[in-house]
Amino acid sequence: MTSRNKKEANTIVFGDLDQYCYKNGLQRQNAGEGRWVISEKGTDQRRLVKADLASVMSLGASLKLSRFDLDGVSLFCTVGLELPDEIAGLVDEGLNGGMMTAILSELRPMPKATPIEVDNIIGTGVNTLGYEGHEVLEISQLYPTIRVFSGADISQFETPRVFFLICLADRIRAGAWIDAQFRANLELIADLSPIAIPYRILCRSLFDTDPSAVFLALYRCLEALYAYSQTSELMGKLGMQMEWNHVARVLEETLSWRPREEPSLGVLLQQAVSDDLRLMLSALGVALPVNADLVNYATKQMYQLRNSLVHYRSFHQSFDPDAVDWNRLCEATALMVLHIYSSIVGD
Repeated sequence: MTSRNKKEANTIVFGDLDQYCYKNGLQRQNAGEGRWVISEKGTDQRRLVKADLASVMSLGASLKLSRFDLDGVSLFCTVGLELPDEIAGLVDEGLNGGMMTAILSELRPMPKATPIEVDNIIGTGVNTLGYEGHEVLEISQLYPTIRVFSGADISQFETPRVFFLICLADRIRAGAWIDAQFRANLELIADLSPIAIPYRILCRSLFDTDPSAVFLALYRCLEALYAYSQTSELMGKLGMQMEWNHVARVLEETLSWRPREEPSLGVLLQQAVSDDLRLMLSALGVALPVNADLVNYATKQMYQLRNSLVHYRSFHQSFDPDAVDWNRLCEATALMVLHIYSSIVGD
C-alpha cells in the first residue's frame, strides 16, 4: 500500500489552481500560500493518505475516470460525467474533502470556473485571520461534477468494464444519439469478458459526436477474434491444449503472422445470427440480391463500410453517412459481437 502525503496533495491542488489563473492572465496575490481542503477524521482522511490509484482513463482535460483501492473497497471516481444516483453494482459515496483532494491531486482536471471565480474562492489562506481550510463545496464548485462510487470484490480485470458502464450511464443521461434499443445491447456487452473486449476503446467512442466511431469500436471487437479460426485449426492439428489467443499472439510475435482481414471477418460472420446480418443490411439501406449468399454479401458490405470510414480514397467517397441508420447498424454489430463471442467462449 502506498502513502499519499496530505500536505503535498493539497499543495498540488491549490498550485494547479494558481497556475490555471496565471496561464489565463490573472496573477493571484496569495499564490503559493498554504491552503488545504478540510477532510473529515477517520475514513475520509485515511482515503486521502492511503487509497491507491489503480487505474485512470482521461477522456479530455476535464473528463476523467479513475479507480482507487483501499481495504478491499474499490472507489470509482469521475470528473465531468453526469451520472444517475445508481449504477449497477456500485454505491454512491457522496463527496468528502479528503477523497476529493486525492482525486484532484492525482487526476489534475481542468477547472470549469473562470480565473476570477477561482480567485474569489481561494483568496484566503494561512495568512488570513481565522483560516481553518476550505470546505469541500467551495473547491468542488470550481470543477466539473465530481462523483465517488464504491464497490466490493471487483478485480482489476473488471475495471475497464466498470468504466464502460459508467460512460454508458453518462451518455444516456446526456441524451446522446444512442436510443433505448441499442443501449440495451451495449449493456449486454458489458457482461462479456473484459479480457476479450476492448472496453477502453468503446468508452472513448461513446463520447465521439460521430456515430461511426461506435461502429468502428464494435468492429474492433470482431477484429480481436480474426485469428480465432485459423489458430484453432492449427492447435487441433498439433494437439495443443492452450488458449487460442495466447497461441495467436505468439505466432504474430514470432513469425509476424496475422490473418487476412476480409476472409477472417467472413469466417466470424458464419457464426452470426442471420437476423443480425439482415438488420445490418437494412440499416445500410441495401437489399440482399436474389440468390446471393447472406454471409458473403454481409461480409463484403461490412468490410467495405469499415474501409470507407478509415481510408481516404476517391473510391470510398461515394459513401453517404447520412443515409445510414446508425442506431440499427450499431445495434446489429453489437448483436454480432455478443453472439460470436458467446459462441467462441462456449467452444
